[in-house]
Amino acid sequence: MKKYFYLFKIHHWIKNLIIFLPVLVGHSFFTINFFECIIYFLIISLLSSIIYFLNNINDYEEDIKNKKLSYSLNLNIKNTYYFLSIISFLVLITFSYFTNQKIFVVCLFYFLLSISYNFYLKKKRYLDIFILSLFHILRIIYGSLAFKVSLSVYFILFCSAIFLMIGSNKRLVEIDKAYTNRPYDEKDRRKIQLMQLFFGFFAVLIFLLFTIDPTKNQFFIYKELLFVNLLIIILIIVNFLFIQKNKNQDIVVFIYQNKVNFILVSIFFIIFIGNSVSF
Repeated sequence: MKKYFYLFKIHHWIKNLIIFLPVLVGHSFFTINFFECIIYFLIISLLSSIIYFLNNINDYEEDIKNKKLSYSLNLNIKNTYYFLSIISFLVLITFSYFTNQKIFVVCLFYFLLSISYNFYLKKKRYLDIFILSLFHILRIIYGSLAFKVSLSVYFILFCSAIFLMIGSNKRLVEIDKAYTNRPYDEKDRRKIQLMQLFFGFFAVLIFLLFTIDPTKNQFFIYKELLFVNLLIIILIIVNFLFIQKNKNQDIVVFIYQNKVNFILVSIFFIIFIGNSVSF
C-alpha cells in the first residue's frame, strides 16, 4: 500500500484543498453543500493521481538516477500502465461531465496541459515555471466554478505571484541537487532568485492594493485588520525567501511542513474569516 501511496502521490492530495480558497475569500462558506465538497475534491484528486502516475511512468528512468523512490515500476509493461491510465481518465472525465459541465472543461484542459508539460513543456526553461503556477490557478478556477464563486482580479494576480515564487524555488532545489532531467544549471540560479524576489514583492503589492481598495474592503468589519493580514503575508514571504534553511519544493511543504509558515497562514485565515461581514 505504501508503494501505491507514493506512486499515485496520494499525499499530494492536500494540494487540492486550494479548490476551497474561492469559498473562503468569496465569503461563501455557509452556502456550499458538504456532499458536493467531497465529490468535487475527489474528482480533482483522482485526476491529479492519474496525471502523477503518467508522469512517474515517463520519468521513472531519470528519477531513479536523481532521487530515492518509494515505489518501483516494471517498464516492460509500460503500455499496460498507459492503457489503464487512459481508461481511468475517460471514466473520470465522463463522470465530471455529468456532474458539472464547467468543471469538465477545466479537468480536460488540466489533463491535456499536464500531458504536454510532462512530455515536452517541462524541458522549456522558465516557461515551465509559469506552467507550474498555472496548474494551481486551474485548481482555483475549478473551485470557483464548482462552488459558483466569482474570482476577483486581485485574487488571481496574488495567487499567481505566490505560486510563481514557490515554483521558482522548486527549480532552485533541482539546481542544488543537480537533477539531470531538468533544463537548469548553476548559471540560471541568479535569474531564478531574482524571479523569486520579484514575484514575492508583486504579491505584497497586489494585497496592498486590495487592502486600500474601498470597493473590496467594504466586505470586512475592521479595515485595519487587513493591514495585519498584509504584515503576515510579508512575514510568510520573508520567511520563505530568506530565513528557511531547507529550501522547500512546493506549496504543500511551503505551508504544511514548515511550522512557522503553517502558524502564520493559520493566523491569516482566522483573522480574514473572522473579520468578514459574511461569517
